[in-house]
Amino acid sequence: MSLLPKYAAYALNSSSNNSNRHTVELYLDLVCPFSARLWSTVVVDNKLPEKFQSQIQFIFRHQIQPWHIQSTLVHTVIMAVAREHPARLFDAITALFKRQRELFDEHIEDKSQVEIYQKILSILHEETQIQLDLEQFRIKRTEANAGNALTTDVKYHIKYARKHAVHVSPTVFIDGLEDSEISSSWTNEQWTKYLEKLQ
Repeated sequence: MSLLPKYAAYALNSSSNNSNRHTVELYLDLVCPFSARLWSTVVVDNKLPEKFQSQIQFIFRHQIQPWHIQSTLVHTVIMAVAREHPARLFDAITALFKRQRELFDEHIEDKSQVEIYQKILSILHEETQIQLDLEQFRIKRTEANAGNALTTDVKYHIKYARKHAVHVSPTVFIDGLEDSEISSSWTNEQWTKYLEKLQ
């Protein structure tokens, strides 16, 4: 449930030393329409009562789904934002969710890996003015099959989700346990009613 210090940017709201605080972890895939819907409700159009800001810690978790081959690339870009522009992370996530259709299978099937990265970075810059260096996403040439400068982060987040047996997106954990009752179609009112039960 806790975040490594270097991944502190993934906390949606400010941290607290309150030992009674609940944790809500949102495992989302940036190319998944259902994840986009949940993100829109909980973050973009958040109308949850103010008290939840101090009583509940919301955390974004990467849930990279392998059947969307571009998902790894989109999430890798977000990992770079978390490193270089942590204060803008949620603007970046919102921007890529907003324009995720441009990254769906039918729009990228003939593109190279570098071209897909270029498209993602272009969307990011157009929506947020965040600029990232393409070179960090290129394959390392120092050894065979070494990945890129973000591969260590990608491996960590994938291993974390696998360790917690997360298979699909969105998946929501409450205080370390998956709750399959929660749906991406929930409204703020349904979220409020559910979270009230945690108090």
